[in-house]
Amino acid sequence: MADLNHQLRLQPLPEGFTETRDALRRLAVYVLSPARKAVEGRIGLRSTAGGFGTPFFGAGEQLRVEGTSLVRQRGQAAESAGITSLAAAAAFAGITLSEDPGVGSDIPELGKPDDPLPVAPAAAATLGAWYAFSTAVLEELRAELNAAGRNCSEVQLWPEHFDLGCGVDGVNFGCSPGDAYSAEPYVYVGPWNTDGLDGAFWNAPFGAVLSYDGLLAAPDQREAALSFLRGGAELALQRAVSQP
Repeated sequence: MADLNHQLRLQPLPEGFTETRDALRRLAVYVLSPARKAVEGRIGLRSTAGGFGTPFFGAGEQLRVEGTSLVRQRGQAAESAGITSLAAAAAFAGITLSEDPGVGSDIPELGKPDDPLPVAPAAAATLGAWYAFSTAVLEELRAELNAAGRNCSEVQLWPEHFDLGCGVDGVNFGCSPGDAYSAEPYVYVGPWNTDGLDGAFWNAPFGAVLSYDGLLAAPDQREAALSFLRGGAELALQRAVSQP
């Protein structure tokens, strides 16, 4: 059977994508990551079916977003609730909201916990598809780097920036759903040290990006993303080795 990751293509962003992404980022920052941190002291999230969530933690518990629903699984039992507000999500997850959730400094404000979270079904599905695509691409890159003797970190979704990423030898590789730099998603290569970066590849203040439009136009979107990341890895890691 053909690999489904090669069959499914990223689609143009639907109406309400930015608002939905920002609402779900707040949910990640103030509910999902704090729930895991309270038990394990770790904040990383993962791509999950239809969205994103924590890995299983504690006594077999997981919190995840599936479309427009929040799911809490404990062992084999799972219950779900529609995403309405941060206050309702926190009550469902069994946590107390805090203005300082301890998941980083570059985070959105808590705001009014009872205000509605605008989560549109088509936009939530598009975000889930982006994370699934990104995970497949980054895991393949990570496997290649590790096979070459590099010790690339695990792929995680970081709540504060809401991007999936991994890194090795002072170079970050990742996929953002959009942020202050770009309203649309993008793939990136970000060396920790950007001093002296030159050449056409380095087209962003923090390194290099492949835009969402570039991915949409590619005949093979996954290969386009991988080729970009491989090229960045070769340039950035060679540069890291050559620096004193």
